[in-house]
Amino acid sequence: MPPVADISVSREGTIDLVEPHGEYDLANVSQLDAALEQALSDDTTSCMLDLSGVTFLDSTVVRAVVRWSNDAQLSEREALAVVLGEGSFGLRVFELAGLANKLPVFSSRDSARTALLEGQRSRNERQLQWLTDAELTSARSEAEAASEAASRRLHDLDGEQRRRACSDGSRPEEA
Repeated sequence: MPPVADISVSREGTIDLVEPHGEYDLANVSQLDAALEQALSDDTTSCMLDLSGVTFLDSTVVRAVVRWSNDAQLSEREALAVVLGEGSFGLRVFELAGLANKLPVFSSRDSARTALLEGQRSRNERQLQWLTDAELTSARSEAEAASEAASRRLHDLDGEQRRRACSDGSRPEEA
């Protein structure tokens, strides 16, 4: 007997909401794929995938979500947000797979909506709330590394400026 499942798709402004309910596995993951493909094919909208109503999902569903998330990330629109809900079956599966912190996963529709709306703006205009926890950690590490490199470069420039001042016979400025 095939899993009992249905998918509702609706639009809220510039966000398509894909909301599957029931059980999803190899037998019906193609329905979820089709809904996500339709929602993500429009370059003017983003997609919120709310898996909080899914009572069972297997690795084929996880694989599909990872693939669609990667595709959306490559578009630089940050066009997919996955809502798993606190304590949901889907959240447990994604945590066990080690993916809950690697994908754009959110515990509520409100936080997912905020991220998607920010993702529709150009990268340099976005607020930091649009980042997932994993992206925020990564961005912080990158910023710290850039800051350390800039400090080293500034130190090197100061040294060169002092060296030149000494070789000109002038008195070096205090550092």
